[in-house]
Amino acid sequence: MTTSDVGETNGMTEARVYLDANIFIYAIEGSPVLADPLRELFGLFRDRRAVGVTSELTLAEVLAGASDLHRRNYLNLVVWSRIFDLQPVSREILIETSDYRRVAGMPKLPDAVHMVTAIRAECRKVLSADSRLKLPEGFVLIPPDRDNLSNLIQELS
Repeated sequence: MTTSDVGETNGMTEARVYLDANIFIYAIEGSPVLADPLRELFGLFRDRRAVGVTSELTLAEVLAGASDLHRRNYLNLVVWSRIFDLQPVSREILIETSDYRRVAGMPKLPDAVHMVTAIRAECRKVLSADSRLKLPEGFVLIPPDRDNLSNLIQELS
């Protein structure tokens, strides 16, 4: 881990990883090949070995097509577990998102909201299956495959 991967909080350094909505879908509805390492990663967040960050927008994305069971699982995981630093979609985020969409050439509003939230939350690592995300310089996109998840878990352990 480098200094660009950590933030300062009360004199302590902490790794901050932004999680796109698709990560939660893989964890709840995906095959064990991805779901199991994601749950292990979530355990590191729960144990405060690192901070997992996502936007409240994630809720709207994952709940839209979810069955009643999956809906409860998403709410338990994302909201009520308090494992994740759930960032609000504020007016400031939306204004900054409009600028980011124009400058970065990101036509999809949800993707741009996630990126602006990651930037504002100082998450240099972005865990997402969306290879179309346009990250600013110094940010790293981590696709959620078995090897990348294993490396991230090892790095944060």
